[in-house]
Amino acid sequence: MKNLIILIITSFLIFGVSCKKKIEEQVVYDNVIYDIDNVEVYSSNAQKTKQKSPELLISIMYADLYNQGISTTELLEVAEIYLATGDKTMFNELIFSHFFKAPAAVVPTDAQMRADIDQFVDDTYIRFFQRHPSEYEKHYVTNLITNDAAVTVENVYTSFVLANEYFFY
Repeated sequence: MKNLIILIITSFLIFGVSCKKKIEEQVVYDNVIYDIDNVEVYSSNAQKTKQKSPELLISIMYADLYNQGISTTELLEVAEIYLATGDKTMFNELIFSHFFKAPAAVVPTDAQMRADIDQFVDDTYIRFFQRHPSEYEKHYVTNLITNDAAVTVENVYTSFVLANEYFFY
């Protein structure tokens, strides 16, 4: 009987120690996301060799104005209209004007543009061409805005969107 009790106690001890679940603590660090995408900044427009597809062009145009991606439904609707339109330059100007005039568009006011023209020109080149302007480009656009009071943010942005460089990446 004594042997049986020792056997039972020993077996409980063995099972108690062997069935113990080993707990491992694993620390996982989440990446902090700031909703900022890394954008390659080109040193010149000569590095852009690939032409944007109509869908990519519309998507980028939308993102340049709203700082967010276009919905799939809206992209498909606009792309279908693009394909049905004969004059692509006119379509680009009209759709850009439509996007620009929407209240959700993130664009500076004309007063903000004129308050710091140099910064506006730098920001515009990076926004639409993903590069810094050359000294000549900066001088030309700055003089254009300074010498003509009728120039608006919409005029400047439209000229960038209709430029040949905008159609390439």
